[in-house]
Amino acid sequence: MYQSVELEIMDRLNQSKELISHISNLELHNQNSELVKIQKGYLFVSLYSSIEYTVTSIVSRYLEILKQEDLKPMDYHRYLLCAVLDGKFNALAECGKKKIWDKKKEFFDALFSSEPIDIDNSVFPTDGMNISQKQIEDIWSIFNLGGNPMPEGINIWVLNEIKEHRNAIAHGREKAADIGGRYTFNVLNQRVSDIERLCFHIVEGFRESSNTKSYIYTGTI
Repeated sequence: MYQSVELEIMDRLNQSKELISHISNLELHNQNSELVKIQKGYLFVSLYSSIEYTVTSIVSRYLEILKQEDLKPMDYHRYLLCAVLDGKFNALAECGKKKIWDKKKEFFDALFSSEPIDIDNSVFPTDGMNISQKQIEDIWSIFNLGGNPMPEGINIWVLNEIKEHRNAIAHGREKAADIGGRYTFNVLNQRVSDIERLCFHIVEGFRESSNTKSYIYTGTI
């Protein structure tokens, strides 16, 4: 069901593992301390790429699976309507005053339709910002996933730390060497382990939802 996504996630995580392994070898042989700092900084870019790929790809795959269910809108759990009716929400929000009432009627026609809803699997229910704890919590709520958004034992600030350092490097606010120089190998190695756990925790949340069909409205909210 999600095997292809998991394989791609592992490929990205393996890049971070190769990088941290190379950093370890350089430090072991006391080679080029400036290069070590640079690579430590770019590790945050690599880790963030795994997070973003995981979240966007698993949401897209999940919506593909829902599309195959051929359910009508009111069959879905209430917050999932935010995603499955995204196009209708956008049409209502973006129309002018002359069409507002027509769009309202179209929205409720779609909401109470007895026909299966055609789901757009490109919908990504976040505020458009880079992936951080808030975005993952929003996704957990909208898709009615069970358990906690963050795996046990991972500090909630780790994700925001990686996002901020990635952005600082990517947008030129800080040099990779300056950020990398603040971290020891052991701390960065733990970050790699944390992000691997987080990525597959997210996959497992969606897999569990698919297996239990928690996306279906059961009469309780």
